[in-house]
Amino acid sequence: MSKRISRHQILLCPGPVNVTPAVRRAVAGPDLCHREPEFSALLTGTRRKLLAAFGVAKTHTVAIVSGSGTAALETAVLASVGPGRTLLVVDNGVYGDRMIRIAAIAKIPVARFASPLLAPVALDRLERAIRRDARIETVAVVHHETSTGILNPVAAIARMARRHGKQVLVDAISSIGAEPVPLAAIDLCVGSAGKCLHGYPGLSFVLVAKRCAPRLAGRPARSFYLDLRTLLDSQEGGAPPFTPAVPLIQAFDAALDELRREGLPTRIRRYRARAALLRRGFDRLGLEPLAPRALQGHTLTALMLPPGVRYEALHDAMKRAGYVIYAGQSRFHGTMFRIAHLGALTTSDLTGVLRALARSLPRGRR
Repeated sequence: MSKRISRHQILLCPGPVNVTPAVRRAVAGPDLCHREPEFSALLTGTRRKLLAAFGVAKTHTVAIVSGSGTAALETAVLASVGPGRTLLVVDNGVYGDRMIRIAAIAKIPVARFASPLLAPVALDRLERAIRRDARIETVAVVHHETSTGILNPVAAIARMARRHGKQVLVDAISSIGAEPVPLAAIDLCVGSAGKCLHGYPGLSFVLVAKRCAPRLAGRPARSFYLDLRTLLDSQEGGAPPFTPAVPLIQAFDAALDELRREGLPTRIRRYRARAALLRRGFDRLGLEPLAPRALQGHTLTALMLPPGVRYEALHDAMKRAGYVIYAGQSRFHGTMFRIAHLGALTTSDLTGVLRALARSLPRGRR
């Protein structure tokens, strides 16, 4: 028999996140058939709330995807370019590389713009790369690179791309709801219910600028399930093309109600305050950030493991105290760890993180 989780844990991973009691109640709401008017009203309302939350109801539409953020990302990548055109991807981490891998599997031509992992994107060099290849139709970039905690200059990149007549695709999975996202300049913006919007994992979305409609209509379907045009056409009519994750949509609807009551600017300020509180504490504990502070976002902090501290031992000590931290990825595996500050966390939760770290770091050396 599997071991049951018998006590509340504070999740410091970049999704899933802790949710409020109201969102938890909503996921256990009434059973709904997705072909009945009750669900159609729910889906239509959730889509409207999502567009309203970001002030884009007049300029954008949205496709809700039953799947993790990667499912919505794949949906957007597959719709990003027409036949014979190229997708340029800014690659400075695990999630930039993920877009390249998605495109490669779909046999979409990709121009990889390699950028150092822990340095600013060289905008002048990127502009030269965009100008050099007339086949480039869309420029793609990760907003918050979760593998390092770097926040890429999406606004500047989007302005540059549009100046050269390119579409813009942004992976905002771990930033939307916590960082300002320049949606007016973005054609395809990917997000997740289960990160900074405080819903559950397994539900994601693509915000689509209405100006994209003519281009999308001329692009081939590259997937049966993850076809953006199919999702948009059906959802705009109030019906999903396939059986969706009904309970997750119920929970997301409740989470969007909470965001509306709080207000997006207040939510963004709350994330900045969280990051500042935790980072002051990390400094007091002598923990070194992986990335320069000026490049960091406000949803996650990547920290170097102190000499002699093993990640597994630190993780286990923190988990015994009720806090779940996250390992480093790729080349940073075993040398750093990550603490995400997403979801329904209180100031008491955050100060508890710092107390638990102070106790757990010495145990990580054993």
